[in-house]
Amino acid sequence: MNKLRDLYQEVIFDHYKAPRNHHALAHHTHVAHGDNILCGDQVTVYLQLDGDVIADVSFEGSGCAISTASASLMTEALKGKTVAEAEQIFQKFHDLVTDADAEPDSGLGKLEVLAGVREFPARVKCATLAWHTLQSALKDHLAPVADEALRENVIAALRTIYDPEIHVNILDLGLIYTLDIDPQGHIQIEMTLTAPACPVAGTFPGIVEARLGEVEGVESVHVELVWEPPWSIDAMTDEVKLELGLL
Repeated sequence: MNKLRDLYQEVIFDHYKAPRNHHALAHHTHVAHGDNILCGDQVTVYLQLDGDVIADVSFEGSGCAISTASASLMTEALKGKTVAEAEQIFQKFHDLVTDADAEPDSGLGKLEVLAGVREFPARVKCATLAWHTLQSALKDHLAPVADEALRENVIAALRTIYDPEIHVNILDLGLIYTLDIDPQGHIQIEMTLTAPACPVAGTFPGIVEARLGEVEGVESVHVELVWEPPWSIDAMTDEVKLELGLL
């Protein structure tokens, strides 16, 4: 166990201090931007596809050690792979960091050391940010980054929506897992609830869609309810924990 922990720390530190492929691609064919709103992590992923092969991949951005290291490791793992192979690696990695019963997969290489983050839901978001952004990049051909003012307005709107059981807004409560906004104002959100048995599970995504649909510049909103990783109090901001007497 100590050897695994030492390897985890060594790999994270190495790729955080000297991230690989940390630059913009001058001749990229696909690009997407992603945010981890709670932690402040931001990443832009660039792809250069040659047919269905990822000829080159890089990233820019700033964030915590896990977010940066995961993005760096991702670019190393995917360069030269086909899109189908990249999808398989993404699924294996996603299972590794979200499923407590997932078996280690030697095919993931150094990515395997990130398995430990699945014990901490807030850190899972850091580890998967670049991967979800990669998925968005693959969907869009030369898609520019969304307008920053629109993003800020959407984030402000999310902070006006409150969980019905814990009177805290859904953003600071940690219920928003991913937020993707394309330049045309189309929004894709993955969110969770405090428990699968929450009485508003069937209606709350519609509430979020309706509220964000009122924001100027938003063209469409799609909210998907997910349960992995399960929500825990670790997903709350420190300010909310303090307010609720949890610190």
